[in-house]
Amino acid sequence: MGAETIIKRKKKFSDEPNFTTKKEYRPAGVKETGLEFVGHEISDDGEAMNQFLHYDQLYTIRHGWNSKFFRGLLEGKIMGTRCPKCGDTWVPVRTHCWNLDCDLEHAEWVEMPLTAKVHTWTIAGWSGRSSLKRLPIILVYGIVGDSKVAIANELHGIDPWNVEFGMPLKIVFKPKAERKGIITDWHFEPADDWKPSAMNEEKERIKKLVEPVYEWVKTLK
Repeated sequence: MGAETIIKRKKKFSDEPNFTTKKEYRPAGVKETGLEFVGHEISDDGEAMNQFLHYDQLYTIRHGWNSKFFRGLLEGKIMGTRCPKCGDTWVPVRTHCWNLDCDLEHAEWVEMPLTAKVHTWTIAGWSGRSSLKRLPIILVYGIVGDSKVAIANELHGIDPWNVEFGMPLKIVFKPKAERKGIITDWHFEPADDWKPSAMNEEKERIKKLVEPVYEWVKTLK
């Protein structure tokens, strides 16, 4: 009796997307040096987005199921995901719920408010060459809406020593023509009706630490 050969085919997760919407940011005749996003493409059904990153050579970042978050940035939206069982919400997004009682329930997309609060923060007194003249930089981990996790981005419009834990924030986007579907399309700013508390010993300590950075930046050409 001859051996029976069984050929098993893997089930396709999804069909190959057809990318019809493409945009390039690279100016004509310019060759990037260093790290730079130079374009993106979006599938004809709007579900998938790839981004092109130049760093000595061209890389393609395939966002897959998470594409909706990055497409939302192009539209001036912060998209999150929510578990339909327990209601937990996440920005940055999660594909499945990590709550043990939810058994990896697949998350649903939700549009988040453009408001947040400071979870924690730090001050950068040094950076790569492209950002030296912007020092000191305030980096905040902010909780967007009712998210269970925090997302990192810069905080503008405030002196570093006046940042406070739990302070309310608003999310501010770049003009539509300047957006690339990347995290730097937006930043945090203090909420319009928020005022910092009075100077105290800790704020004075931070101010003393960052003032030399401001003076050093003034010497840069």
